[in-house]
Amino acid sequence: MDERIRAIMAEVLRLPADRIGADTAIGAVPNWDSTAHMRMMIALEDAFGIDLDESRMLEMTSFARIRSVVEELWTGGKPPRTP
Repeated sequence: MDERIRAIMAEVLRLPADRIGADTAIGAVPNWDSTAHMRMMIALEDAFGIDLDESRMLEMTSFARIRSVVEELWTGGKPPRTP
């Protein structure tokens, strides 16, 4: 799960995946603007087959928080979809 989230974040934020860590957060990454945030949310929904409501999207402001929300919502019954 971590590697798939990291890959999605890296693609959307145009960063190498090895630069995405637990401390990667919206205020610390220049490319993480509102448009990138929405693209990331859509990619996460598609990859994990989850539905994110507005309040969830607003709280997903770091790798750690994204992982926590995805883990909570993802049933784990099927592997994440690859792009």
